[in-house]
Amino acid sequence: MKKAILLLLICLLATNIFAVSFTDSLGRVAELPKELDRIVPSGNLAQLVLYSIAPERIVGWSSRISETAAKYFEQDVVNLPVFGTFYGKKANLNKEALMSAAPDVVIDMGEIKGTKEEMAKELDDLQHDVMIPVIFIEAYLDNTPDVFRTLGKLLDEEEKCEKLAVFAEEALNMAEEARKAITEQVTVYYSSSEDGLDAIAEGNFHGEVIEKVGAKNVVPSTFGSSSNKVSMEQLYIWDPDVIILTSPEAYKKATTGNEWKSLSAVKNGKVYLMPSEPYPFLDNPPATNRIIGIYWLGNLLYPDLYPVDIVEKTIEFYSLYYNNNLSASDAERILNPSI
Repeated sequence: MKKAILLLLICLLATNIFAVSFTDSLGRVAELPKELDRIVPSGNLAQLVLYSIAPERIVGWSSRISETAAKYFEQDVVNLPVFGTFYGKKANLNKEALMSAAPDVVIDMGEIKGTKEEMAKELDDLQHDVMIPVIFIEAYLDNTPDVFRTLGKLLDEEEKCEKLAVFAEEALNMAEEARKAITEQVTVYYSSSEDGLDAIAEGNFHGEVIEKVGAKNVVPSTFGSSSNKVSMEQLYIWDPDVIILTSPEAYKKATTGNEWKSLSAVKNGKVYLMPSEPYPFLDNPPATNRIIGIYWLGNLLYPDLYPVDIVEKTIEFYSLYYNNNLSASDAERILNPSI
């Protein structure tokens, strides 16, 4: 009799703790606790997505939050343990520290690396080593709303995630409608380097927002899939309508230096220093920060097709995605870093 009761209690406990089967984007089935109270994100995208949903559930990071970003994050989570990169060529995961934190689940997000089979095996091996469920959710700019709705169900945060999904959905829909209406594309050059001459090429996901809003990246895809050094002579040949720079040093060179002064964008006052607090609006990392980047760049290049109050949109975005309540003056300062 006692043995039967004990077995029943064990079954009830197991049913309560491991009650949810989740099939991830690789087709892997994970048995998860019913309540996911302790979460570890893998990678920058996962960190930002999960922070927007439930910062109080995060028990560690895969990489340190920068000093600039830390000012916008809740301070009790900024100094959480850092476990390292979870897999891939630069993997430096501290598995012992991860296991000591006792998370209910590790959540990775982003694009599939290699083949599904290769990535699934890598995550299976990691899961076996740490004895913690590890799941992967495929995430890219266009499916951002779906990612939030999936996580809303998984984390029992459907109301919050629906707000996040709708904000992203509205931005993506506005961009889609704008692209249909554009008859003459604005040409854009984008660089994140300090000299302004490492170019982000067309088709590179680091500059995806440029194409998403309907503009034309002057750097052809033949330049490669990552940043590429260009000469001033080449930049003069392209002669873009608009130049967007991430680095204040590059912005100063472009707007005050003799080398850049004959470019059309410089002569017309169309050189812009990208808003970058806590993260650049277009890239680095290519994560949820790109959602506000759609509104910012779209409104900048095609104000008639993106008729939004960018200050209000920025305040709304920071409240939803960074859990940070900006004042209007804070938003203005972030949006105008060159002033």
